[in-house]
Amino acid sequence: MDFTLSDEDRQLRDSVRDFVEDVVNPIWPEIERTDRLPQNVIDTAKELGLFGLAISPDYGGLGLSVVQKAVVHEMLGRGPWGLASYISVHTGIGCTGINLFGTPEQKERYLPKMASGEWLGSFGLTEPNAGSDASSLETRAERDGDHWVLNGRKIFITNAPYAHHVLIFAKAPKGITAFIVDTDTPGFAIGQVFDTLGHKGSAICELVIEDCRIPAGQLVGVEGKGFDIAKRVLSEGRTMLASRAVGSGQKAMELAIEHGESRKTFGKPLLDHQALAFRLAQMSARTEAGRLLAYRSAWLLDRGSPAIRESSTAKYFCGEGLWQTVDDAIQMLGGYGYIKGEYMIERIWRDSRVVRVYDGSSEVQQILIAQRLRKGDVETAW
Repeated sequence: MDFTLSDEDRQLRDSVRDFVEDVVNPIWPEIERTDRLPQNVIDTAKELGLFGLAISPDYGGLGLSVVQKAVVHEMLGRGPWGLASYISVHTGIGCTGINLFGTPEQKERYLPKMASGEWLGSFGLTEPNAGSDASSLETRAERDGDHWVLNGRKIFITNAPYAHHVLIFAKAPKGITAFIVDTDTPGFAIGQVFDTLGHKGSAICELVIEDCRIPAGQLVGVEGKGFDIAKRVLSEGRTMLASRAVGSGQKAMELAIEHGESRKTFGKPLLDHQALAFRLAQMSARTEAGRLLAYRSAWLLDRGSPAIRESSTAKYFCGEGLWQTVDDAIQMLGGYGYIKGEYMIERIWRDSRVVRVYDGSSEVQQILIAQRLRKGDVETAW
């Protein structure tokens, strides 16, 4: 089994890493303070093509494979998660549905401007009374001649205040269906924008949809097959989230090493103490194992597998592992790790907590894994 990255992929990885470390990380306190991404950061991301990761070059994108996208998201995880979410939601769950299931007309209209970053995409599945249990969706879509009329509410929707359109999931007469809804459509409104613990710079909000009329051509895929679209989109989204968690865990470990080598107690560096050296080794083991799970899920998706169990496994393991790794790093930094706004590890701690909650909580991932096991999906075929 060959784990070698091509020269092209290494160049991609290094360019994104340099962008995060040289352009974004030096200004993370500014992003935290203003809760906005500076325009020069967004412009540089556009120049690197980060808004068109999976979009075909025919529409102005990079046309990356899922594995290549995982490489990019791991590097984005080394920086502020507000930027990572801003790009990830747009290029992942905000774009994949159109990219894979959209009509030629939809692709021609949306993908070029999404690839350039002119139009930002978002994804509207979660509701106040329905999250991972999509069968409980309360948002409704009724056909009215050449239009659909949507009514409902969505919650915890990333990017929506800045987005040009949102992929909305609603119950139509034939079942759950996906629709592209432009955010300037009458009847579509941004509700409360939440002041979140982390992810500064990527707005998370509720959506209010009241008698929102959209052309029939805005339906994505087939009526009643929206849940299939959601599952495919979420499998990739969870894989990217796992990759991002790996990048954050790697960064947290590096910060712990830097502090552990320079800080001395009882006449020797912290890392000369066996208890802390063991803690560091555990950080490394979790991060390396998570990386393999994330890249395996990406590899399977590239080969046409739904990767439901594998993506849930990656998301669950990497999310839980990141939380433990960051907690261990803060423990090693001691009081320095508890100071807000000065040490990066504290920002990583706040950003990483939500990994165990969104895109399906850790509990939901375990439910999905168990369901797949009981259906006979007990071992991944290579």
